[in-house]
Amino acid sequence: MNHKKMLLATLLAASSFAVQSAHAAPNWIGTADYTAGSTEMDEDVVGPFSTYDFGTGVVLMETTSVVGNVTNLNGYFQSFVTNHELDSVLVPANNLNATYELTVVASFSQATTQVDLTTASTVIQNGGSFTIYRDTTPDRDYTTDSGFTNGDVIMSGIITGGGGVAATFGSAIFGANDITVQVTSFDAAVFEPDTIASANGIFTLRLGNSADASFLGSVNSVLGNSAGAGDYKFAADGYATLAVPEAETYAMMLAGLGLVGFMARRRARMSA
Repeated sequence: MNHKKMLLATLLAASSFAVQSAHAAPNWIGTADYTAGSTEMDEDVVGPFSTYDFGTGVVLMETTSVVGNVTNLNGYFQSFVTNHELDSVLVPANNLNATYELTVVASFSQATTQVDLTTASTVIQNGGSFTIYRDTTPDRDYTTDSGFTNGDVIMSGIITGGGGVAATFGSAIFGANDITVQVTSFDAAVFEPDTIASANGIFTLRLGNSADASFLGSVNSVLGNSAGAGDYKFAADGYATLAVPEAETYAMMLAGLGLVGFMARRRARMSA
């Protein structure tokens, strides 16, 4: 496990405020052919892998309401894929971020509850959506808020839940969220096998060091949403592991197919 994953897992595990994840589905392990449908044909075929590792991106959060010690927010996130991994081992993608890029964007809502007067809060994800793009020309630019959504959609879905913690250390704010998503569509020409159903990701949010302050100072909007007075901007990175349907889901799918077959046979007998 790399240092980033160890730090995130330790923070979530050590905190008594961390929200426990639902039973994890089996990991999807497969190959992504990023040349599929491309006219450039200078992308990679990557695999086997199961995990996307995201580089430093940005989260913009806007307060929608405050009720007691609970703050409700809308959030907007954009980042890019830096690596593919299988069992925490890097899987080569030699041309990634050179001749093509994979960008990820998300919109979400969350509730943050202050659990003491100054230093700690719990975070609950209430829903949202995400999309991963393949762009044959790397052109992402945080300063101009551009180049994140102009590629081909290769995966999309909804945020189904999750949560975590946020803590203040002096002038710095640091947090970790464990987020679950349901994959509602993906490009079957890119991903093999075509059995992706969900994903689980752990993301950090941080604000306080000089590098983050310099980076965030150049960001004025995220996904077209302007950063205004009272809004929060965080540097963010993390990873997401893809998953397949659990056995119970397969059983339900098969039962559904069986019911369709039964109804078809019944209609055939009735019309005979």
